[in-house]
Amino acid sequence: MRTHSRRAVPLALLALALASAASPSCSRSTPHVSIGASGSDSRAGAVEPTPGILSEEEWTFGGVQGSIVRTEHYRIFTTEKNPVIKSRMITFVEYALAHYRTALAPLPAPPMRLDTYLMDNRPQWERVTQRLAGEQANELTRIQRGGFAFNGIGVYYDLGLFDTLAIAAHEGWHQYTQRTFKDPLPVWLEEGIAVWMEGHKWNGGVPVFAPWTNLERFDQLRRAMSRDGFMPLSKLINSRPQDFLGEGDSLLLDYYAHLWALVQFINTAEGGKYAPKLRELLDDCVRGNQRKTVASRVSERAAVSALATRLGPAVFQAYFSADLDQAEVEFKQFVSRLIAPGARDAIVQGRAPAGVAGEK
Repeated sequence: MRTHSRRAVPLALLALALASAASPSCSRSTPHVSIGASGSDSRAGAVEPTPGILSEEEWTFGGVQGSIVRTEHYRIFTTEKNPVIKSRMITFVEYALAHYRTALAPLPAPPMRLDTYLMDNRPQWERVTQRLAGEQANELTRIQRGGFAFNGIGVYYDLGLFDTLAIAAHEGWHQYTQRTFKDPLPVWLEEGIAVWMEGHKWNGGVPVFAPWTNLERFDQLRRAMSRDGFMPLSKLINSRPQDFLGEGDSLLLDYYAHLWALVQFINTAEGGKYAPKLRELLDDCVRGNQRKTVASRVSERAAVSALATRLGPAVFQAYFSADLDQAEVEFKQFVSRLIAPGARDAIVQGRAPAGVAGEK
């Protein structure tokens, strides 16, 4: 059911989490060689978004008239009938890409235009998925409400303006890394950054990305903590989204909320001491140097396992802290400060709550 109601967002974001669980972006075995907007880290360098249509031509899919829109970095195949959603998506993806490339580290442009499908309704989306994903389409079409990234292709349908773009922001990160990074990030960080990228609002016709502006993840984190549902660092770095399927929607959403908090922690907490290491890891994955770094700091065996499974402590130990117990204490203290009374007002305003160490 298509809706523009803001109340539908938690359902859309659950579907987004399921999409990520099924997506090759989260279970890739072979990496692809071929993410400034407000809220970017100034240290990452300026990348100006390049909104605007370079060309548009007719495109027909299943007898439905649509168009192919080319921007500087995207090729958008769309049958979207709502002119507002279509035009906003065309603007949004370029601003999102500029945010991916500057918010956490200076990152390169993708080596090719990123193909993106925005379909008008779910039946069209299912047909496109069957055509693009082949044998994996049956798993992907189990997604109840959302979209996915597959081999550097983003595939969405009209869920209303906010929901569609929130999903595009998340899956767009996967789409970007699939095409641009030589080494895959560990699952917890790939998914965590994708969740971190969701936060945005609009200033007139311009999207403004603000990673703190994510009430759905914040509220879910607070609910988890209220029922003693804290997920320790040791669990997060050893889990995939698939591990929470069948355990109830709440646990899967708890997992994503904790990953959102974990990336906030790495990027801002403890006086920002982990942020340079995050930039180093992202740069290593772009260049294909992750295995070499993990092998030199942990062991060759750990490095091989880390790249093969994208799970386990080796990457965290190599880049952030060899002392996982101490890092876990710091993370839990950070989460407690993050959800303290009064913190929600700051989240609504798109800023870090008072008392969160090292906020930007």
